[in-house]
Amino acid sequence: MTKKLNRIIILNPQGYVEFPPPLGKTDTGGQIVYILELGKALAKKGVKVDIFTRAFENFQQEEKQVVDNLKIVRIKCGSNKFILKEKLYEVMPEFCENIMKYIEKKRKNYDIIHSHYWDGGYAGILLSKMLDIPHVHTPHTLGKAKKLEMEIEEAPTEKLKPYYRFHVRIAIEQKIYNKANAILVICETSRIQLLHYYMVDFEKIHVVYPGIDTQIFTPKKNNFDKKINLKKNSVLTMSRLVPAKGIDRLIDALSFIKNKVDFHLYIGGDINLENNSKEEIDYKKLIKKIITDNKIQNKVSFVGQLNHQLVAAYYRNADIFVNPARYEPFGLTTMEAMACGTAPLISHVAGSKEIIIDGLNGFIINSHDRKLLGNQILKLLSNKKLLKKISENAAFTIKEHYSWEKIVEKILNLYNQLVKK
Repeated sequence: MTKKLNRIIILNPQGYVEFPPPLGKTDTGGQIVYILELGKALAKKGVKVDIFTRAFENFQQEEKQVVDNLKIVRIKCGSNKFILKEKLYEVMPEFCENIMKYIEKKRKNYDIIHSHYWDGGYAGILLSKMLDIPHVHTPHTLGKAKKLEMEIEEAPTEKLKPYYRFHVRIAIEQKIYNKANAILVICETSRIQLLHYYMVDFEKIHVVYPGIDTQIFTPKKNNFDKKINLKKNSVLTMSRLVPAKGIDRLIDALSFIKNKVDFHLYIGGDINLENNSKEEIDYKKLIKKIITDNKIQNKVSFVGQLNHQLVAAYYRNADIFVNPARYEPFGLTTMEAMACGTAPLISHVAGSKEIIIDGLNGFIINSHDRKLLGNQILKLLSNKKLLKKISENAAFTIKEHYSWEKIVEKILNLYNQLVKK
């Protein structure tokens, strides 16, 4: 007899979990988009979903209905201040204890837990034992892989220790992989890295690529497009401002071609936010210095924090989207850009390279080689026919294979396998 999946927990303690998400705020990027879109897709299938996150600052309302069947549930733990994701493990026992009090008060029954990142995974193994229900974990990034990738060039491990707490993280990650009933990763690259760096049962690991809301991320223009006016030969990058995202590489690359083509770089991600980590503050200073040193201040614009509809409009109106990451387990922005018909140029370390056929629907490049990256951008901006072909193929790829309607069925199949009696 198969148990019907009725209600699930999504655990995401970090960042500003809100709908719509305030993208660009500290620890608030693709992962937050992923859990909200997953929740919406499950809710459409009739599954009740509660996303558990922290209550802090002005985010105190215990329950917020996002759409039918989907709620954000805010649980108090630690202080009322924002806590960086690298430090959240310290308050996860209290987080779980207060979740249990909420569940008892509301008399809710859950069938499965899906946790995210290592803070959520730590909470997941505690809650799974308390509730005696299966636990699925999605790592999003891997401590050992990030440590090695970030050691390249000007980001030595000794400098990164205070930011990332690798020793604690890696130990907790191994515990999560031992205890979880299933590990859902969002690309093959993550599966390979997981097996390479950790002791994990191969059969526990399942690969399901992320989905995209193709109603918002579409090549079709709307009123939001009228609100922006991008300059000729526009290059767009969209991410939080941290070293892993490699925006300094892109600025260096563009400096090599500044006298060969009249480009303009647009950087998405707010640069004037409260609660910035030291890492973000230091990196913003570095980016601004590189822009000034290369004398391209008039060729770069920071576009600030944008809602989803405006993000989509920026993608649609840009000529090229670049993900120049040093470390990027996937890179949801790649899929968003492609869905909007923007030619993507993607770092060879990003998991999202797996959905690209090089030269057909995008380009994969070693972004560590700044001259190579700059020359590829120059080649694309100089060949509008090639740019058009890549853009059309990119949009077709997402529409045909990566809508949430198609992706959520695969995740539901995994959940159902685990809750069978």
